[in-house]
Amino acid sequence: MDKYITLLGIVLCLSAATTSSLETTHGRDMKTHNINQVELQITNYGTCGPAWWPKGSGHMYIYGAGFWFGTIDPVTGDTLVTIGYGPHGGESECVPGLQGMPLGSIIYMYPSPWPPPADTYPMAPQDRVSHQDSWCCYNDCDSNHHMPGDTRPIGLEIYQTGYAWNEPGIEDIIFLTLEFKNVSEHNLENCYVGVCADCDIGNEAGGFANDICGLILDKSYFIGENLYIIDDLAYQWQEVEEPGWQESAGAIGFDILQTPFDLEEGEDKDGDGIPDQYERDSVYYWNNVPQHKWDVDSDGIPDWRDASENPQLGLTAFKRFTLTIEPNRDPERYMTLAGYNFTTGEYEPYDTIPLPDPDDQRYLMSTGPFNLENDSIMTIVCAVVLAEYGENAVPQAETCLVLTDHRAQVQYNMNWLLSVEEIISDQTVTNNLLFGPNPVIKRGFITFSLQHAGNVTITLYNSVGQLVKEIYNENTAAGSHSIHFDTYGLAQGTYLCILETPDSRSSCSLVILR
Repeated sequence: MDKYITLLGIVLCLSAATTSSLETTHGRDMKTHNINQVELQITNYGTCGPAWWPKGSGHMYIYGAGFWFGTIDPVTGDTLVTIGYGPHGGESECVPGLQGMPLGSIIYMYPSPWPPPADTYPMAPQDRVSHQDSWCCYNDCDSNHHMPGDTRPIGLEIYQTGYAWNEPGIEDIIFLTLEFKNVSEHNLENCYVGVCADCDIGNEAGGFANDICGLILDKSYFIGENLYIIDDLAYQWQEVEEPGWQESAGAIGFDILQTPFDLEEGEDKDGDGIPDQYERDSVYYWNNVPQHKWDVDSDGIPDWRDASENPQLGLTAFKRFTLTIEPNRDPERYMTLAGYNFTTGEYEPYDTIPLPDPDDQRYLMSTGPFNLENDSIMTIVCAVVLAEYGENAVPQAETCLVLTDHRAQVQYNMNWLLSVEEIISDQTVTNNLLFGPNPVIKRGFITFSLQHAGNVTITLYNSVGQLVKEIYNENTAAGSHSIHFDTYGLAQGTYLCILETPDSRSSCSLVILR
């Protein structure tokens, strides 16, 4: 797609108030996540982007992105693909709202408007998780919004949730959760779902096209004394200075943190001793698994309800293409989702070798195949991560994203570890947890209260999600308590303190100074 449209998109976005809706035809709405360093425009019809980073710089890192969902019609054998974003022409085949709903459903974003009305959207969240939650819904059921020729609606409702935290270590990340509900009245078979992204770093028009795409597929990195394992991270960078930018260009990545479950009767894919067919069965846990193993990552969510503790399909394909060579019809798109080279028909699931010449590259990362029964929901979770790359930063594009992507994975794995209500600069109060002083030098105190007696644990995590200290672990009487602790052996930096009682789980952010 010619990049002159980018200017129009930027003008439209910047002319609207950050948290006000931009109403266009068919009830379409746009809002911008901007609580941290990433400014990401989202819509209620399946497209996201542009994105700018760092906030206020005006440096663009995403031209457009969105989902692709493909299936094979079991009756006709037709390949059907619904797209939230088509990079060739910016197409979307979705409309705002639920199936059959009069157009006009908006994006709900904290603090206002929030929460979504529960009587209209019973599936929508009511409690805030991050510093800037968003939620919207859209569907692919209107045939008038599908590309002519070879496509028709699949029968999907999509529920989209966004999370953004303005906290050290995760201020360069936006999380997006997409829930796909089958409303077609029949089962969907041989399904694939993916994210298609055109991550333009700056100006990619004509002779300025210099994008390079890569994939990190299960690779280990040592940074200092720490080992990090990165998987399913598609990233993009460029090796020349961006005209007009004061700073060197950074790198951007998309990581699919959650894919469909990979569960088969009689197998134990994750080697935890629990047969796949019982991984999500609470009765099996109750009768066969010791209670201390019900929550192996101690995130407060029992494993049968914890998506990060279930075997997943993972990444099926990573396919690159350019403005001039791109899958534009449903059969071509389905082949690409399934890992085939749509121009040759050959199965080539991972385009891991950089193309010889930088170009206006775009890519699709996908997972599947899976079946989706009528009235059932399948969920994917994606993180958009950015980091410095250039003369004054980490000198390798993939390496510079490792820490940020690792923090995104920890935040997801630990059930949104930093789900705090408020961060107060002097003292932090979350439910019944009080920590002070903040920042702390040498010694601090933690005050909490219990309605009922029981075991209480207080633990400290560093900014990459590693447990660094267990401050307290005792059976404790009901009432108010004050615990003193020292910071001996702890490096200067930002930490997360987590209090777990029989009745609740609270957390607060704290800074240790030397």
